[in-house]
Amino acid sequence: MRMMTRGTIAMLGSFVFAATFSLSAFAQAPTSQAPAAQAPPAAAAQAQKPESARGELKSVDAQKMTLTLGNGQTFQYTSATKVTGAQGGVAGLASMSGREVTIDYETKGADRIATMITVSADKK
Repeated sequence: MRMMTRGTIAMLGSFVFAATFSLSAFAQAPTSQAPAAQAPPAAAAQAQKPESARGELKSVDAQKMTLTLGNGQTFQYTSATKVTGAQGGVAGLASMSGREVTIDYETKGADRIATMITVSADKK
C-alpha cells in the first residue's frame, strides 16, 4: 500500500508541475504579443498625420481627381475634400490657376490625399 501511495504522490506532483509550467507559459504569451499588436495602430497614426503644403496652383485634373502645384507636387482629392476660398468646391479651382493655395493632406502609402484646400485671397 505504501508503494502505491508514493507512486500516486509522485504522479500527482509531476502533474501539478506540468500544469503550473503550462499555465505560466500561457499567462506570459499575451504579454509578449501585446507590443506587436499595438505597433500597427501607432504606425497607422503616423501615416495619417496631417501635413500641409503651400504653393501656386498650377493645374487641376478633374478626371484623375488630382491637383498640381507650381513646384511639381501632386495631390489627390476626394468628394470629402473641403475647399475654402473658391466657389463650386474643387471644380471651382480649375479656373484659379496661378492662385496661392494651402493644402492640408494625409499621406497614405505613396499618395497624398488632400483633406482641405484653402485658396488665398486675391492679391490686389
